[in-house]
Amino acid sequence: MNQPGPPSPWSRIRSAVARWRLPPLALLCCGVTLVQCWSSGRLQLLMAPAFHGLVIGAGLALLVWSVTALVVDQPRRSIPWRAAVLVVCTSLLIVLAPPRGSLSTLARHRPPARLDGLAAGFALPPEQRDLVDWVRLLRGTPQPRLFRGEPIQVEGFVLVTATGERHLAQLLVRCCLADATPVQLAVQWPDDAPPPQQDQWVRVEGEMELLNTSDGMQPVVIAHGVTAIPKPRQPFRT
Repeated sequence: MNQPGPPSPWSRIRSAVARWRLPPLALLCCGVTLVQCWSSGRLQLLMAPAFHGLVIGAGLALLVWSVTALVVDQPRRSIPWRAAVLVVCTSLLIVLAPPRGSLSTLARHRPPARLDGLAAGFALPPEQRDLVDWVRLLRGTPQPRLFRGEPIQVEGFVLVTATGERHLAQLLVRCCLADATPVQLAVQWPDDAPPPQQDQWVRVEGEMELLNTSDGMQPVVIAHGVTAIPKPRQPFRT
């Protein structure tokens, strides 16, 4: 009678994976990742607040499901161990080395935001209009010269355009960063200081003006003062 040969390396790996209960461990890592993103505040950078409850609920459900699967003995079955290993490694990387994206790069490759509806900022004093109010007003009027000389104070991040110009921008988000679209204002930065760096958050104080640009007469913010500000906890508008 032929004696069975020694098990192959792949058989040993599959046997070890079966002992480790790797698929429930992968679900546990996914749940931990979702809850950790919420507790650390990183979820504010990725998704509108209206959807945070759904993410937290999914994370807690994965935690309960995976712990139950790890504790309760289950019959052996075919294990997609390669996918489980990939999920575990990806979850660990997200928690230990979170990605640091650039809002400017994201905005540069997205179409401009559609600002439909009534320009409510028209009734506000000029210095109380935010960046989105100003962009909506300027798009909605056929005579932007009406706003020449009005004082302006807006906040946003520095967006470096494809032509190398530095605009002031914000992102509008309906659900998450996957559908983010930018709103931006051209800025003439002060000559007595270097322009701010890409992705830096600043408060710009100045006045609105019409200048002759490569695209014709365009509204431009003449900046009299630029102040660096901390990045907001939620860096986009919903």
